[in-house]
Amino acid sequence: MIDEQLQAATVGIIVLIAVFNVSGYYLANRNVEPFSELGILGPNQKIADYPTHALVGQNFTLYLYVGNHEGHVMYYQVLAKVGDRASVINENVSLAAPPVATYSTILRDNQTYLNQITLSLNHNGTNVRLVFELWVYRTNTTSFAYDHRFVQLWLNVTGPSI
Repeated sequence: MIDEQLQAATVGIIVLIAVFNVSGYYLANRNVEPFSELGILGPNQKIADYPTHALVGQNFTLYLYVGNHEGHVMYYQVLAKVGDRASVINENVSLAAPPVATYSTILRDNQTYLNQITLSLNHNGTNVRLVFELWVYRTNTTSFAYDHRFVQLWLNVTGPSI
C-alpha cells in the first residue's frame, strides 16, 4: 500500500514538473504586455546633451530610437513636426502640423532601430517645440495611425528666417 502511494506521489510530482516546464516555454514566448518604444538621443547617442539652441537653416544631429516589443513584425513611421508652447499634443492627439521629416522602419519583435538624423529649422523663435510622433501601420485599415507616443525637444532658434 505504501509503495503504491509513493509511486502515485512520484508520478504526480513528475506530471507537475512537466506541466510547469511546458507552460513556462509557451509563456516565455508570449508577449504579455506588448509595447513600442520611441526615443530621441543627443548627438553623442545619450539621453543627454540635447541641443537647446539652433541657428536658422543650420543642421544639427540627433539619434532616433524605435523599439518593437509588440510580439510581431511592425511597420513604423516617425513624424518630426514643429510647434510652439500653444501647440496641443498628448497621448490621444497628434500635433496638428505638417511633418518636416518622416522616418520609416520595419522591425521584427524585440528588434530596435537607432538612426542618426540631421535636421534644420527654417524659422526663428523662442521655445520652438520639435516633436517626434510614433505612427504604426494598421493592416486592417491599410493606413498609418498615431500610436499615442511622442517625444519633444524645446529649442531657441535664432537668425533670419529662410
